[in-house]
Amino acid sequence: MNWGLQLAACFLAAVSFSLLVRQPKSSMLVSGFIAVAGYSVFLLLGQSTLAYFAATLLIGFSCEISARLLKRATTLFVTGAIIPLVPGVGLYNTMRYVVEGDYHQAVSTGAAAILGICAIALAITTTSVIFSAVSARRKRRAAP
Repeated sequence: MNWGLQLAACFLAAVSFSLLVRQPKSSMLVSGFIAVAGYSVFLLLGQSTLAYFAATLLIGFSCEISARLLKRATTLFVTGAIIPLVPGVGLYNTMRYVVEGDYHQAVSTGAAAILGICAIALAITTTSVIFSAVSARRKRRAAP
């Protein structure tokens, strides 16, 4: 599948999921564009565990910045933007291989999917911790 179609599908998935969870309309497009930026990094880095981590870092930082600029909760943006990265196909294929009795392929595919999930969780946590630390530091400097 070509990149243009993948990125268009990524945008549509992010905006559709944002609509599904009743995200405010003013932030849906932002979530879609953040998702496309993150998914572009994911494709550029070869869809590896590192690609999951780097793409989610970009998504996390973009969502934190957007939340502060638009005076919204970060979770609003992250929820829609992260959906295209979730390795659902890998989890589905893992279960399919288990049912078919191909345990070697199931372990391989399952491990890759779990590593992707862990990379996503670590990157979201990392961006949250960094922004919390920066915010706390600014508040300490501003206090008399």
